[in-house]
Amino acid sequence: MNLAALALLPAALLLDRLLGEAPSRIHPVCLIGWLAVRVEALLRRGDGAASPSVRRSARMSAAGALACLMVLLPSTATAWGLVEAARWCGGPRAAWFMAAALIYVCLAPRSLDEHARRVAAPLARNDLESARRAVSMMVGRQTAALDAEGVARACVESVAENLTDGVLSTLFWAGAGLLAAGCAGAAALAVLHRSANVLDAMWGKKSEAYIRFGALAARLDDALNFVPARLSLPCIALAARAVPGLRHKDALRVGWAYRAAHESPNSAWSEAAFAGALGLKLGGPALYGAERVDHPWLGDGTPDARPIHILLALRLLWHATYAFTLCEVFVIGLFGSPL
Repeated sequence: MNLAALALLPAALLLDRLLGEAPSRIHPVCLIGWLAVRVEALLRRGDGAASPSVRRSARMSAAGALACLMVLLPSTATAWGLVEAARWCGGPRAAWFMAAALIYVCLAPRSLDEHARRVAAPLARNDLESARRAVSMMVGRQTAALDAEGVARACVESVAENLTDGVLSTLFWAGAGLLAAGCAGAAALAVLHRSANVLDAMWGKKSEAYIRFGALAARLDDALNFVPARLSLPCIALAARAVPGLRHKDALRVGWAYRAAHESPNSAWSEAAFAGALGLKLGGPALYGAERVDHPWLGDGTPDARPIHILLALRLLWHATYAFTLCEVFVIGLFGSPL
């Protein structure tokens, strides 16, 4: 058993817990976003508003597919190259530290925790305007008209969804890369997932401007989150047992019952599990700009979320992350890794 391999993912998670979000000059979201903006400006020609027939088929454009590859391939190759350069300069130990650092900057649990607490604190002192501003940094919907319960519910939904997008999927692909190709593979696949996630946020909108250009980015992000989203349900249910005040049986029951209720193939798995654990009903209608989107309701609890639900959701976030990481460590120990 390779102890260094077993320690890689816990070390990256520990770095995030201790250090928080990386500075913007080295943060992958900022760097990948910078590259994506320039690639889009270079390649995007005639991919603006789409006709109704194209909107229905949602065909991807060649320019959008090429743009996606022009961001993903250099990002992934850079991560691989940094680990191999560290190995060449300082040996396996240096490669391990570089891989841990790269996985760490792709993770976001502490950042998610901090953003959510900035919503819970003003809500607890009845400062609704500050809470609305804080939650607007976490969600894409209009927040100006949300009441206190709607703000708290939106925050919990964001924590639940981003548990998969910003934490578990990154850990999953880092672990898969570690098993397949050692430290370089772990760093490369962690960065690949984070890159796809950034492109989906930038280009994966179902608007006329991006329905074709961002089709590959949206589908790739769905594909990379497919397995981690489904693994999130048992991890959330297991984690709910360790947090007083949560309903672990309802997390599993509601999570399974509503797993396919969302229009996204992945979002409902974690959101419904959180709804069950917290006794809430999440989702429902939301405004995006001037457009009202009737999201389905997830869960059979109350829609009236409160600040305490945000704090419980954060405890559930961390415990589910630990449970998922321990399961990955077990699998890595079972199969070994070519460090």
